[in-house]
Amino acid sequence: MKLFLTIIAVVAFVSLGYSQSPYINRGDQAYHTYDRLEILRKLDSTLVNGINNLDRAHLVKLLKDKLDLNSLSAKDKFDIQHILADNYEFLNEDSRDTVVNKYATSDFKAFDESETTATYDIFDKRKYNQSPTLKYFYNNKANFLTLETPSFSMYINPIVQVGYTRQVNNDNIVFQNTRGVEVRAYIDKKVYIYTQLLENQRNYVDFVTDRALRYQTLPGQGFWKNYSSSVIDNLNGYDFFNARAYVGFDPVKSINVEFGHGNHFIGNGYRSLLLSDYSQNYFYLKLNTRIWKFQYQNIFAELAPISTLLNPNDRLLPKKYMATHYLAFKPNSKFEVGLFETVMFARPDHFEFQYLNPVILYRAVEHFLDSPDNVLLGLNIKYNPIAGISLYGQVILDEFKLSEVRKQSGWWANKFGGQIGIKYINALGIDHLDLQLEHNEVRPYTYAHRDSLPGFPRYSVANYSTVNQPLAHLLGANFRETVLLFKYKPSDKIYLSGRALYTVYGDDPSGRNWGGNILLPLQTIEQDYGNVIGQGIRTTVKAVHLEASYEVYHNYFIDLQAQLRETTTSAALNHSFYSIGIRANINNIHYDY
Repeated sequence: MKLFLTIIAVVAFVSLGYSQSPYINRGDQAYHTYDRLEILRKLDSTLVNGINNLDRAHLVKLLKDKLDLNSLSAKDKFDIQHILADNYEFLNEDSRDTVVNKYATSDFKAFDESETTATYDIFDKRKYNQSPTLKYFYNNKANFLTLETPSFSMYINPIVQVGYTRQVNNDNIVFQNTRGVEVRAYIDKKVYIYTQLLENQRNYVDFVTDRALRYQTLPGQGFWKNYSSSVIDNLNGYDFFNARAYVGFDPVKSINVEFGHGNHFIGNGYRSLLLSDYSQNYFYLKLNTRIWKFQYQNIFAELAPISTLLNPNDRLLPKKYMATHYLAFKPNSKFEVGLFETVMFARPDHFEFQYLNPVILYRAVEHFLDSPDNVLLGLNIKYNPIAGISLYGQVILDEFKLSEVRKQSGWWANKFGGQIGIKYINALGIDHLDLQLEHNEVRPYTYAHRDSLPGFPRYSVANYSTVNQPLAHLLGANFRETVLLFKYKPSDKIYLSGRALYTVYGDDPSGRNWGGNILLPLQTIEQDYGNVIGQGIRTTVKAVHLEASYEVYHNYFIDLQAQLRETTTSAALNHSFYSIGIRANINNIHYDY
């Protein structure tokens, strides 16, 4: 594996191709803007968005080549300029390179009404330049520090997220204190580098903490330690460090290679049943191939079958591995379909090299090896039937026997799930009022596997997780949920959003396995037949979450949030809360258990 990565790295620096660029982090407003424009049929694109890794260079080129800016609303035009400011490095050096007639500036207000740069074309860097602060900082709208030379460029931004949450029936102070830095860098326009480093002290509302303690892991994190303030009484929580970093290049025009630490998301919905970004960042090698209207993505990853809390005294975590490929076909902006396959496996001391074959079916390879591993198959589909409406869905298959499905026997090994959703853009004719309705359900024991981990008999080794965190839906399996979401921008600087959630899932009592906890080995299942969604401790969650954000300065926000939440098992528990916070250059992350 080391030799393979070394060869890849050497190819990077001798490649003559023009590199792609770092992808925009999921949750950024740019994803929603891109989605809106495509669903409204304002943007005709064959760029696959089910993979959810919009790279910056392609997005800017797409907006420049394919978008008729003069047909957009004033709010849409502001959104486009916001994206362009965030991707300053891919704008034109001067306006002579732009198509001035097509992108006339007369219909555009200035990005900031106090400035006088509206005479420049919106793809001209000078439109986003400004007088620097203290000579060196913020000489353009979106970047704290900019360094540009013919052979190397770098863009640095600070990250801050500080928040206070007050929860009903909980006297503990719920807080977040995150500081960090984001760096984008380019070498000779052939190699790109991305780094996001975050130092955190925080705790969580009680329903998130309860789940973290049960699974012995913090959501999205790896190593952590307890934190207690020496200054403020009753300020307790967790202290942890988080890093996302990768390097990428194009060895040839149509193939991108990227490796580093991060996570991924496949799908068009709020959730993904195929691969989500809920888990901790992991080491990966990704190959992304674009040919005509096809896009083919391979991910080879090194994971951990248990969390650090179960592996004390600074010992090396055990290893397991994932090989994933996703083939998408998008003939036009209306329709997209993708086939998904992944295999989870563990070997005592090495990667299974047969899975490095990027063009073979993993099920076939697994059969070559006498079928020891956990293979999942999936389908992702999206269809925009009319302007303003998008339909999407997913199917995940772990194991499946048609005769047992027809019998409706509830056979334990019929392990599958599905998603269906609809998006309604500019609902009721109101600009920037966007609605989304989504339903997900997954049968018990889906994503789980049989072989237990040596030394940890309560944990299987090839389940679909890393450090005790699911790689697909954050609830694991044995659940049914419906989510209604809305987004609305009453003005350029104000963002309103909300979610209404109704979930039924089956919890696993201590020492029992009813199929919700995907970490448990399949040898411990409770029954062969009669398995239904919600079995075990039937739990119902009803929640309404509202959020308002005001953009004080570019990517600097003040946030207000409130949630009404009730969890019912044998009795109803109130987990409602409200919060206030500030953040800069980072997106809000929500945990809806």
